[in-house]
Amino acid sequence: MSVASRGILRDRTRAEEVRSRRARQEIVIEPAPRERKARPPRAGRPRRRHDVALAAELGAEVRLPSLPRVRLGARVVSGVLLALTAWALQSVLAGQSFRVAEASVNGARMLSVSQIRSLARVDGEAAFMIDPREVVDRLLQEPEVGAVEVSIGWPNQVEITVHERIPVVEWDDGDLTWWLSSDGIAFLGRGAFPGEVRVETEEPLLEVTSDPLEPVVAPSYIEAAVLLKVQLPEIEVLYADREHGLSFLDPHGWRAYFGSDGDMVEKVRAYQFLVEHITAQGVQPLMVSVEDPRAPFYSLQRQRQ
Repeated sequence: MSVASRGILRDRTRAEEVRSRRARQEIVIEPAPRERKARPPRAGRPRRRHDVALAAELGAEVRLPSLPRVRLGARVVSGVLLALTAWALQSVLAGQSFRVAEASVNGARMLSVSQIRSLARVDGEAAFMIDPREVVDRLLQEPEVGAVEVSIGWPNQVEITVHERIPVVEWDDGDLTWWLSSDGIAFLGRGAFPGEVRVETEEPLLEVTSDPLEPVVAPSYIEAAVLLKVQLPEIEVLYADREHGLSFLDPHGWRAYFGSDGDMVEKVRAYQFLVEHITAQGVQPLMVSVEDPRAPFYSLQRQRQ
């Protein structure tokens, strides 16, 4: 290699070295510093300013201290309302304006007004706390009560209307005398019997249980006694036994048996026809039976009871 060629190569090599050095240099870019933004001043609660003007001749003005404006949140308002509601409810419950002094009672005849009020248990209670259905249920547990109506009026009025069961038969069942309604419900007699049908037994016949609303005798038995009395109003007392049902002492001197159910109108007709036949024959029987109106008969021997 010649000297000239070595010079050219050296020159090129220097240029390349320069370019190479420049290419190898790392350009370090530093992030620009962040500008800190000044925070706006924190807003305080607005204050109210009150300026008081003095008399003109004084030539002065007084500035009073500013007062903070109070803002009530939803929770504070709810708490206040809840406290007021609790206070109002407590005042109502403790006060006498809404408490029932005495309930008004209508329709009671066998049960006294005081008994109805005692059973209803509404005296002294707040009217808006009384459930009419509960009062009705309590009163319907009594056998004398057939239906009840309860109405509540503002602020402390309670009206109770009682529809009592109507006794249609006075039943002397040995040791006790019962009043029986048409549906067979029994309740102890009170005072004079309002009806006309009286039934007596020589031994207890009624099926009295612990449930006062359970019928003590079949309603058909009660219906038979009432119809027999209607057809023969001259009869004062009816008798009842398990074997022959209803009977009575005929003025002719014998015992007449009619059973415990069936068509009493038909039985009375059969009995009257048989009595006419007996008196025409001049026979004096000891008993006459129309328990089966299609086959009435009489006997010269007394029947066992």
